[in-house]
Amino acid sequence: MTATLWILVGIVGIAWVVFWMAVVPAATREIRRRLALRLGDSPAAGFLDLINVAYVGWWHRLRLVGFENLPAPFREGDRGAGIVVANHAAGIDPLMVQAGIRRFIRWMMWAGMMTPVLAPVWKTGRILPVRYGSQDSSIVRTAVRHLKDGGLIGIFAEGAIARPPGEIRPFQAGVGLVARLSKAPVLLLHIHGVPYTPTAFGSIFRRSHTVVEVVGIFDLKDVKDPHEAADRLREALVAHCGWPTNEESMIDRSEIENSQDENQW
Repeated sequence: MTATLWILVGIVGIAWVVFWMAVVPAATREIRRRLALRLGDSPAAGFLDLINVAYVGWWHRLRLVGFENLPAPFREGDRGAGIVVANHAAGIDPLMVQAGIRRFIRWMMWAGMMTPVLAPVWKTGRILPVRYGSQDSSIVRTAVRHLKDGGLIGIFAEGAIARPPGEIRPFQAGVGLVARLSKAPVLLLHIHGVPYTPTAFGSIFRRSHTVVEVVGIFDLKDVKDPHEAADRLREALVAHCGWPTNEESMIDRSEIENSQDENQW
């Protein structure tokens, strides 16, 4: 090999090293920054959101109604506490709601539904596991602390997926308690058109034409009785959607639902 070729090889080698030491890290930092900006949280959350928006838009033909005029603190780039409340129709409900709210939502979720297979997802989403009947006040305190730090909390007030579909079950008082302690405004949503499947996670694989509608914004900070606050939200949702009510709480059936999901996952 001639001296000229050795020089060219050296130049190419140096350029390659510089590229990997300077350009690639800079590009990586920019990608991470842009991912973090998607929801105002971690790059990992932004990456999952990127996948989620594509998934719900293509597979479920998601349609958002009333989201164009959302008030603070529920708009993209906002800061401040807010509680997102919706009926619970399928296991994919959090994905649908998060695609409409362009801020990171930290969900309160029944611990029995948190299958270990999806542990990385629960960790990235910083899910708050709720254990009904155990007086798990630490989760409520964590949710209120997150709100007072300027974050969003998501709650499916029926406590579990409503079965059969097309009914509104009793809202759990926890939503009223969190609203009173945090003094945060509540954004109430109606989810419909999701696929009905025997198990919660079965809805991931079945196509649909899902709709998420804004019902309204509610100020519940002065409602001292958590049950009354929950009832106000439920009545507003029923008046909006016209669905029949069913007074049997879904919490009474949650253990059965969890057993079915674990057997069929």
